[in-house]
Amino acid sequence: MHLSADTTLSGTVEGLNSTLTQIFPFGFVLLGIVIMVTSLFRVMTSARTGHTEGIGGIFVGAAAVAIGFLFPFINDTLFPKTDTDSAPTPTATSTPTETTTPSPTATTAPPTQEPADLTPMFITLGVIAGLVLTVILVLLLVTAIQRARRSIRSSRELAAAQHATAERQAATWQAFRNRHDELLRKILHAETDWDALFFTPALTDPNVPQTYAMLRAMRAAGTLRDTAGTLPAGLDADADLTELPYPNAVEEFAAAWDAAERHARRVGQKGIPAAERKAIAGIRTLLDIAENSAASATERNIAYRRAQTLIAELESIHIPARAIAQLEEHHRLMLTATQDT
Repeated sequence: MHLSADTTLSGTVEGLNSTLTQIFPFGFVLLGIVIMVTSLFRVMTSARTGHTEGIGGIFVGAAAVAIGFLFPFINDTLFPKTDTDSAPTPTATSTPTETTTPSPTATTAPPTQEPADLTPMFITLGVIAGLVLTVILVLLLVTAIQRARRSIRSSRELAAAQHATAERQAATWQAFRNRHDELLRKILHAETDWDALFFTPALTDPNVPQTYAMLRAMRAAGTLRDTAGTLPAGLDADADLTELPYPNAVEEFAAAWDAAERHARRVGQKGIPAAERKAIAGIRTLLDIAENSAASATERNIAYRRAQTLIAELESIHIPARAIAQLEEHHRLMLTATQDT
């Protein structure tokens, strides 16, 4: 009776073990595949941001798949099946029998053990090796893609930075040229505007030290503009353009102009005698008549000739040749217009 209970319990355990042997491998393989697919997706997603996440999950999934395939072999090793058919059959009663001559007991040969079939194990190892190789190839591909993207991004950023630097330097250089042009326009106005000539005469007098320094700086800037007035190629991104010859000359020209203009406004007509101041007022009135289109041709011609005479008599004011040439051009145009009418 006790032997029958042991046999029943052993059969129950073997049945449960058989059920688990069928369920566990499928569960581990399915779980491993899900983990590997999820981790691979994380790796490919994180590669876009330059980071790598999920690599450990790929190896965990591969290990789960390996355990699923190897589970039957592990189970057979830990829980070997017992042969219930070899168990002795108990006898219900013992009846006395006649004494017979014992027959010699036949010797039974030990059961031969067939070699284990290793084909499933080799298939499992091949699948695991394939999964590992696939993971390695995926990692190499992801790493190559990351490096290529970083290289492209770095090249684009470098090109954009170089383009921005070139535009900034070109704009700065053009600003120096524009400032140079503005200073030349100021000098032209100072040398051709009669109000400026009469009320700030020091600004056009080369005998004044400040004006002489300004004219010398103007000539230096003009010379460098003709010889080095283009932006040099291959400048560093942090290069200081003011240290280059032409921009430096423009800066000195601007500083000299400011100094000469301040001095001329401060001095004004202080160095002009009273008689010449009166002559200047008369010259200004005559020039207004000479340039007045409402006046007759005779009046304008007389006013021009009289103004010319008074200008030639000035001794305290330097009248630039450009102002005289402009005045003569206006008078010539006036005579031409009178003849046409």
